[in-house]
Amino acid sequence: MTSKHLQPYRWFAALAVFPMLLTLGGAVALAKPAAKAATKHTPAAAEDSGSIDAPPTPPTPEDTPSPGPADSPAETSAEVTAASSASTATSTSASTATEVAEPIKLKGQAEALPDGERPFAEPPAPPPPDVEPIPATGLTGGGAPATQTPAPAVVHLGPESFPGRLRGLYGGSLWLEPSFDGLQWPYLAHTGVGVSGSFWVDSGYEKIKRDLEGFRSSSMYFQQGRGVLRVTPTYVRGRFFVQGQAELVGNLCQATNSGVAMKPDANTVCMSAGTFSTDDLWIRVGHWNIWDLKVGRFEGWEIYHLGMGMDPYTLERMGAGMFGLDTNTNVNQTSPQLEAPSLYGVNYLHDRPTDGLGVGYAALHAYATQWLRFEGLLKLGTDNYRNEDRATGNPAATYVGGRPTAIFDIGWLKFKIGAEYQTRTPITQDPAGAGAYKTPVEQTIQKGVGGSLQFVIDPFIEFGLNAAIGRVEYTNSTGNIPGMPGYPGVLASSYTTKSVGGFANLRVAGLWLAGIGVNWTEQTDGYRADGSKANDYTTHLQGFLALQYLLAGQLFIKAEAGLARAYFQPSEQPIPPDVNNIWSNYMYSGRIRLMYLY
Repeated sequence: MTSKHLQPYRWFAALAVFPMLLTLGGAVALAKPAAKAATKHTPAAAEDSGSIDAPPTPPTPEDTPSPGPADSPAETSAEVTAASSASTATSTSASTATEVAEPIKLKGQAEALPDGERPFAEPPAPPPPDVEPIPATGLTGGGAPATQTPAPAVVHLGPESFPGRLRGLYGGSLWLEPSFDGLQWPYLAHTGVGVSGSFWVDSGYEKIKRDLEGFRSSSMYFQQGRGVLRVTPTYVRGRFFVQGQAELVGNLCQATNSGVAMKPDANTVCMSAGTFSTDDLWIRVGHWNIWDLKVGRFEGWEIYHLGMGMDPYTLERMGAGMFGLDTNTNVNQTSPQLEAPSLYGVNYLHDRPTDGLGVGYAALHAYATQWLRFEGLLKLGTDNYRNEDRATGNPAATYVGGRPTAIFDIGWLKFKIGAEYQTRTPITQDPAGAGAYKTPVEQTIQKGVGGSLQFVIDPFIEFGLNAAIGRVEYTNSTGNIPGMPGYPGVLASSYTTKSVGGFANLRVAGLWLAGIGVNWTEQTDGYRADGSKANDYTTHLQGFLALQYLLAGQLFIKAEAGLARAYFQPSEQPIPPDVNNIWSNYMYSGRIRLMYLY
């Protein structure tokens, strides 16, 4: 076309562009007040996370709390994210967007990090489809959107904040394991006080059959229970934190007298089981996802995992024992007396110290990568400062020990290994004659090593294998001189324990889990009777089946059946000679557990 023919189209183009310019000018004019309102209402958000109008400034660990450690720790708190600045896209949504907070995020959710920092772990595993959502609260969201408010001083750290996808099946034994595969727990993103805890009550029946004549069988109904209130005050500055934790424990076992008329004597059965007591009591300092130092009373990292049965503090875990029936009143009493061996899971220095007056732990944790972490645990202290009152059953002693542990964890595969060594010696010198004294000779050494391999095929099945070997070596004040009073018992106080076992948990439906586990323990002590060809030897086979339902995503209801067989082979000759002095005990048990985590 010629320029003459194009003339009308030029005028048409100018007319078409004019309304577009008007529209653009109106949008800009409306967006400016919205942006000012955003700055006025959410200045903290603009400073911390940036706005759409300008690129955000990458946060530093000193300025902005971490969104969650790699392999985010257990019972993490919920965090409210500030509203973003006004959108410049349309005038109708700009003013609204500036006043609406973004959805709440649990710790462990991925966020953009400055260059050079390690990515954080995956967020907590979502519950099965049939689990009811956590009720809306000021921390978990719901209801009308709100503008940004200061972080609450007290934060509920419930089970919905447990960390780690592929830590285990949701609601399963690996998911509930209290050391959380070594993850830093509990995690708080801001200074405040975390509150959490648990309740459980078991009701059941147990029978033990002892198949050697003269050893009586036993049967009983029982109910056991514990409640834990956990308080965790925390100071946070960037990734640096200082944290303390105390757990107040209430026990179902409450006995004050024998219950027999005219015999108001105290019933001491609950002295060790409890009334009120303390589990954790520690202080921790460190940087989230890098390192920390913990000092006080706590459990070490778990190595040997049992599955959905043989829970701590239960009669089932004790198995098919003698429980005082192998005594001097029995014609078949063995010397030294025998008991069913307890499972060994590298736990001489795993369990919270219960030795006495002033014994505690110190542990250094290092998080080398997302999938590799280490614990170096030290035990030290004394069980009593008064040497002769024997409040602990023995002369006052001091303890020194160590327990290194490593965990390789890539989610679906977990490999755990650890070792331990501890010495126990009297705190006072031994007499050396003529008013002289010498270093005490008595000593107990505990040492062992073990490992486990665990697999998680989420959400269907998790299973694992365990193995460990432990050794106790005891030397009395005479140096174990033969022929001294109580010499057989001295030899029997040195022994080797070996345990192997496995477990498997299967999700049979959305809220249903089934579990099975088997463990074998054998123990050989240092006593060998005159003329015998073998030392004292005992074994303990323990197994269980469990079925669990998670009601409303809150209440764990678990039914369990347990079976155990303990085998006893004394070194001494049969007493009397015509009686076979080898026997077995069989335990049959069933219980129903109700457990609520909060």
